Amino acid sequence: MTVCFVRGESGADTALRLDPQRPDFNMTTDFQHLATRQSALSVTQLAEQQAKLSGPVGLFAKLCRQLRSQGRQAPLLEEVTRLEGRKRQWLAERAVQFALGLHGRRSEAENPFKGLVREDLCCIVFDEPSPHTLVERYAASEALRAQDSEYFVKLIATTRNTVERRIVFHGLLEHFDRLLPIEKSIYPLNYRAVQQAYLDHEEALYGALIKQQPLGTLLERHTPEWLLDNLSSFELSIDQACG
Repeated sequence: MTVCFVRGESGADTALRLDPQRPDFNMTTDFQHLATRQSALSVTQLAEQQAKLSGPVGLFAKLCRQLRSQGRQAPLLEEVTRLEGRKRQWLAERAVQFALGLHGRRSEAENPFKGLVREDLCCIVFDEPSPHTLVERYAASEALRAQDSEYFVKLIATTRNTVERRIVFHGLLEHFDRLLPIEKSIYPLNYRAVQQAYLDHEEALYGALIKQQPLGTLLERHTPEWLLDNLSSFELSIDQACG
């Protein structure tokens, strides 16, 4: 038995794409270039970079400690005051207000990077030569963490009260394949092979699940319950539901 998810028409929301004020800036291209540069590094080098940025004693952790103890006077926020251009200052200030609110130093504020696609967030967080300040990179990392958490919650929900596991293993592989090399550096070396083996086992039992649309896109549009219902009943395809 084969289950096929059919791709529906979708329009990209260009309003959610970041404009760091240079005419040749293209997030998709920059993401590919960033991935290529990181691929030239060893796993050890990548893990060291990751730890330096977001590890227990990394820059993000240091920023959080300063925010909790010193608030707006945190030394790592000083670079924000040196920014030029009203748009750059405005975006960085929104990131500052979000970070201060997150650590109880002011009322909560919305993350200015909420809603950006994953690749855009990765370019902000992990590309050191980018024009973004540390607090902006931190805010983007929080948006990335929240986005991933929401995805995994929905993915795990497809395993409740059912023997269906193909969706979750497809989803884990899809997510892993979207990661930058620096993100993959903290995973076990055989992570992908193990998840693929689990998927192969499930598909040997229940048939192949052929998806012509990313699970992330499906889970943005539909609930996990909807996905399971349509997976088991074959009564409705994705393009019919979106039409």
